[in-house]
Amino acid sequence: MVKPNVSGSPGRAEGVVASLQRSIAHAESECVVPFSVPTVMDTVSKPDELEWSDCLAWMAPKFDDSGKFSLSVATSLEDVEKHYEWVGTAGRRERYDMNARLATDWWVIWDMAWIGVSPFTGKRVESEAFSLHFTDGRGVSSEMTSIRLQAPDGQTQAQRNELLLAYFDAVRAGDVDRVMSLFSPIDYVGSAVRAYFSGDRPGLAVLNNLAELRNHYERLFRAAKVINVTVANWYIRDWYFFVEAHWQVELADGVRGRMTMAEVMLLGSDGAFVGRMGWGKQFLLQD
Repeated sequence: MVKPNVSGSPGRAEGVVASLQRSIAHAESECVVPFSVPTVMDTVSKPDELEWSDCLAWMAPKFDDSGKFSLSVATSLEDVEKHYEWVGTAGRRERYDMNARLATDWWVIWDMAWIGVSPFTGKRVESEAFSLHFTDGRGVSSEMTSIRLQAPDGQTQAQRNELLLAYFDAVRAGDVDRVMSLFSPIDYVGSAVRAYFSGDRPGLAVLNNLAELRNHYERLFRAAKVINVTVANWYIRDWYFFVEAHWQVELADGVRGRMTMAEVMLLGSDGAFVGRMGWGKQFLLQD
């Protein structure tokens, strides 16, 4: 289900087209045969080009050295390059056919049928995948991507809508326990989202386990009271949600401001969230 809104309004048409062109160039660079890391890196923004981002941000679930499925994060050009070295050796994309592509002047999401060698298993699969690109700078400044994870059995579209609404109701209430109850205690793989009002690494909160996720929400709600969250765009699949949301908050000193975040929320086999991958615009004081 797609809920469109005004992010791509005619007044922003040139910005949307430019954003989409950078995203397409990056996606096409990943399809060059043989796979070429330098070709892909030519489509990645340089840190000194970034206007509203604190750092680069690449995220993808993968198996770590211990065999555990977890979220891999890269925030420097060197680490992004290492990520693509892994992509080039661990898997191979042969073809993709789009289910949907949604674009604004700062993010583009691709939802596609995917055929190739899975970087997770090394076996050829016919699956699905998403890629969420952020387009700060002259190229792509951030990417969150995954081949299809296990979807919940028997979860209806109505239940998925209810889950998303329950999450934002809990966020508006600043209720950490209610938020945490919506994340899977079994399948959680990790989260990485833009850090606001906290002491996380510059620009990015990397939350490898549920304890770190809880601490993230506790710090957020201590630092800022949520006045409202408006969900501007959403795209709901049976294995992930994509959401763009506009937050209005009041800081502890009474100053009010806003930020806009876009993210993918992964679903686990039990129908709960197993991770968040996203980025956001900088915090702005309210006029």
